Amino acid sequence: MTPIRLCFLTSFLALSACSPKDPAGEAAVPADGEEAVVKPRALVTVGTVQTDTLTDVLRLSAVSVFPAKDALRATTTGYVLPPTPVVGQLVRAGQTVFTIQTKESKTLHLDKLTGDPRLRFSGIIRITSARSGILATVDKLAGDYVQDGEQLGLTYDKSRFGFILDVPVTQLRYVHTGQSCRIFLPDGRELAGRVAEVLPTADVSIQTQRYTIRPVGPVPDLPENLTVQVEINRTAPHLASTLPRSAVLTDETQTEFWVMRLLNDSTAVKVPVTVGKEEKDRIEIKQPHFSAADKVLFSGNFGLDDTAAVKVNR
Repeated sequence: MTPIRLCFLTSFLALSACSPKDPAGEAAVPADGEEAVVKPRALVTVGTVQTDTLTDVLRLSAVSVFPAKDALRATTTGYVLPPTPVVGQLVRAGQTVFTIQTKESKTLHLDKLTGDPRLRFSGIIRITSARSGILATVDKLAGDYVQDGEQLGLTYDKSRFGFILDVPVTQLRYVHTGQSCRIFLPDGRELAGRVAEVLPTADVSIQTQRYTIRPVGPVPDLPENLTVQVEINRTAPHLASTLPRSAVLTDETQTEFWVMRLLNDSTAVKVPVTVGKEEKDRIEIKQPHFSAADKVLFSGNFGLDDTAAVKVNR
């Protein structure tokens, strides 16, 4: 290579190294009259941790039941007379629910013979309810022929209304008789309740112990076999630092959690956290401890990398 060509190549490389913008570089030096490229910043909102009173609760499903049922049975052979009661009808203790006419009375028309003092038996038998409750089933209608002892209907004892709760054996240490609890109906209403008694039965397949839950105070009219949610406190109320659910980010497997903390007016950094109980729209933060001066991103934090450029929306 001639000395002239070597000198030209050296000069070309030197000019290339001094060019204002390197295509493979991360930053570029603006030329005269040009503006520097500004990296876009995410628009975010920030806030601080809040101290709330939290309680660790055990939440399980329960089913409504009428444990005390009374069967109304015929005490003689005969025919059911009108009127026929209807399902859902409230009955009082001692109230006549069904009326039966014996087959002999119907054949001899004893119910129509009056005035003869020797005919003391009319053949009309009244079936009364032993206690107040709700008529759950009507098995016989007016005109039906029934045998002695045959079931006419079924009443529920409303005063014994409650719920059946199956507690996993791993959680039995948190449940005991007399304990207060909260009952959540499907329509959002909440009832106060207590653990009434433990039943001497367990489900072998799923390893649960059965309890009865009784409402405390006025109870609305509820059907049997209604599924509700029951909450029982596992720990006493305690103070804890919480953040809104939107401030806590996690990975796809929900094994790692973190928040974005504001480092300065324009930079947010990723801070791993240990979460605790979730209650409504807030999450307990166990570690690390955030002070009242720490600013945490509440919105606009999704998808941000560590040490991200941000702009606080004030």
